[in-house]
Amino acid sequence: MRIMVGNLPDDITEETIREALSDVAPVSAIKLVPEGGAPSAMIEMELSRADAEALARRIQGRIYRGRELRAWVPLFGWK
Repeated sequence: MRIMVGNLPDDITEETIREALSDVAPVSAIKLVPEGGAPSAMIEMELSRADAEALARRIQGRIYRGRELRAWVPLFGWK
């Protein structure tokens, strides 16, 4: 299942995303999405949709390097 995480710091890397989320969930794959305002990332994990939505709620609002993270599970075209 894929979760989008937004409002990341400008200098974010795949490794720092793994570190930021290490206490929440093990991330299988990451794709950075630098377009637009603050960078976003698509993270993949082996989860059911319900578990992914619960994880997105846990990530939502966490402060990482001075930024309040946004997280959501995309509705269409995803596993």
